[in-house]
Amino acid sequence: MTIFNKNINRIFSLIKSKLLFLLLFTIVGTTAVGLYTVFIISPIYSVSSKLIMKNTSSQTNGQNNDAQTIEAINLFQRQAKTYLEIADLPPVKENTNKALGLSPDDIAKIKSVKLTNDSGSQLVTITVRGLDRNLAERYIKEYVSQYKKFTADRLGRDNLSVVTEALGSDSPVYPVLWKNLLVSILVFSFVGFNVIFIKYLLSDSIDSYEDLEELVGAPVLGMIPTIERKRRGE
Repeated sequence: MTIFNKNINRIFSLIKSKLLFLLLFTIVGTTAVGLYTVFIISPIYSVSSKLIMKNTSSQTNGQNNDAQTIEAINLFQRQAKTYLEIADLPPVKENTNKALGLSPDDIAKIKSVKLTNDSGSQLVTITVRGLDRNLAERYIKEYVSQYKKFTADRLGRDNLSVVTEALGSDSPVYPVLWKNLLVSILVFSFVGFNVIFIKYLLSDSIDSYEDLEELVGAPVLGMIPTIERKRRGE
């Protein structure tokens, strides 16, 4: 137990003696990450619209028993899946790009268009992420219009109604500065501590009486430093 306590005390003494190095290492690394986040990484904005799928008369009328109710639920789930799969088809995006007259550079700024639907819900969420907040807002409004038109033409009915249109924060969703700074503090602190600890393990120098006593296996009253003088001409 005494040896364990000695080792713990040595580790704390080592960290205390190298505290300035650890702080500087962490601060410099965190500052570099912060500058990279602010000035190098392109911010990505997110806007979303919600649509609701309306029940058709064939789904709601004449449901007098459980079998009909289950069939109506299955039909609705297949319909929701169809709407999600349509969003992955190129024509809707192509029609949106043409309607807005987007250049290749503008198209490249739209990073993703995603449709989601919670199981059992009539709501469909369309989310657009892009490098330009205003462009993303214009894009999602036109995309919703083209998406409704495409589904109505192909399915023969317009079952979608807009609930909310182009909602989103003015702040980017990526990168998040405070998260990057927090992660960098933890990472650089950990790396700095390991550098100090590994350097201590690999060191063969004697820094204290305790180190010398452990080396020779006998009590030590003091240490006398020696200086090697070089001869002239060497």
